[in-house]
Amino acid sequence: MSMLLAALMVAATVGLAPTTEAEMARAGQPVMGTILQVTVVASDSATARSLADAAVTEARRWDDVLTTWRAEGELARLNARAGLGAARISRELAAALRQMRQLSAATGGAFDPGVGPLVRVWRRPGPHATAPAGAGGSYIDDAALTLTGDEAALAAGAALDAGAIGKGIALDAIAARLRAGGAAAAFLDFGGSSQLAIGAPPEAPEGWPVLVAGVLPGSAHGVIALRDAAASTSQALGAGAEAGPIIDPRSGMPVRPPLLATVLAPDATTADAWSTALIVMGRAGLTQIDASGLAAFMEDANGSVTTRRFLLQTPRPATWASARAKP
Repeated sequence: MSMLLAALMVAATVGLAPTTEAEMARAGQPVMGTILQVTVVASDSATARSLADAAVTEARRWDDVLTTWRAEGELARLNARAGLGAARISRELAAALRQMRQLSAATGGAFDPGVGPLVRVWRRPGPHATAPAGAGGSYIDDAALTLTGDEAALAAGAALDAGAIGKGIALDAIAARLRAGGAAAAFLDFGGSSQLAIGAPPEAPEGWPVLVAGVLPGSAHGVIALRDAAASTSQALGAGAEAGPIIDPRSGMPVRPPLLATVLAPDATTADAWSTALIVMGRAGLTQIDASGLAAFMEDANGSVTTRRFLLQTPRPATWASARAKP
């Protein structure tokens, strides 16, 4: 998603202030390859500031667990041991791997973090005509990943990529920490693509306003009010995209752009997985969205929009003005 849209989304939220500014604290830091924006409302300024800083610390801790961009990342180290037998892993990584497997099953394999080898292939610039030999099928099944207690083993040639779900996992962990620390409300935003709301800002009890991106660069369709829920937006970028394209595990090929999906869920991990799955499945995936009870927004290359339980609002002029004033 463009930095412009990320800025618009953040601006739409930080334009709201609580009854007294002393009750709110904000933090913004580069984490997980994007910018994490944190807004915390608490009973006093010291608590709010402490929790905002703790949110950034928690995000960096999860980046160390889930990154595959740095060789010292825990998941990167596990990938490097593929085919070498079981290795002891942290309880955080073990829990994350179990969530990945569960959500892969729930989405019928449309979300599959085991496509790591394919992501590396298709991330490279240059022409790509066909999927690598042997591509297609399930990548995070028992044959590829063995989980036993605090040990994990990857089969030779296997590799996991948490890019489609890592921010959601981190947001849920941050939210748990903020709730335990006494946050009255909070809004967490990872680059405009993964967001989580705790409660609502005092001046907007319906929820934190978030702009809904469109498939065209710099476009938006309206605003949703997010309260005690999470939102995730995925977009097909195609082969050669620096961030890595979204891979269809069934074919081993990148999903053709442009296609955009936003999913609302009770937690950020679920929202992340399902927004990716919806890109892979296309409109056929809306049947599963209906069955899951989630909310979704989709826009295709023709500008055709389809929604499920997705309540777009016309933003207040003041909200638009504050958003547009930001660079």
